Amino acid sequence: MGCDIHMWYERKSGDDWTDVEVPLNEWKMGPLDHRSYAMFGFLAGVRNYSAITPISEPRGWPKDFRYSRPGRTDDDVWYRDSDDYMFDEYHSHTWLSIDELLSYNYDQIVEDRRVTRNGNGGVTCDPGEGNQETLREFLGEGFFDDLQTLKECGVERIVFAFDN
Repeated sequence: MGCDIHMWYERKSGDDWTDVEVPLNEWKMGPLDHRSYAMFGFLAGVRNYSAITPISEPRGWPKDFRYSRPGRTDDDVWYRDSDDYMFDEYHSHTWLSIDELLSYNYDQIVEDRRVTRNGNGGVTCDPGEGNQETLREFLGEGFFDDLQTLKECGVERIVFAFDN
């Protein structure tokens, strides 16, 4: 079973965070909203078969997060009010500011330790047996194109979680 990311894009408006409209691709997915275990490992340590250091361990839902889903009515939109509450369908809830993502050192060398053995693509090799490359190379240019799109759209924070 695969794992997918669920992404919300926000900006600060006064004292509140509000949703930001972002361009969708042909699969109706926004920036960073696609299956990439390399990206999942970097963003939150999820499906981190490559054994790279994540930018941050999951922080939980932000206390001021407005949870909604496209196509739902206002009655289906609500606010979280505690750190320990978890939406049943998601795990590894977290958030990152765009400033954090844009200022990170992507030119550092990482070791991608994900290998395929016996048809299993989710295997981590021993330290020193992986591929040495920059984090920029590891994540791929599409990641940076998505960051630029988020910046251009005025996104200040991404809130995301994963399913299995």
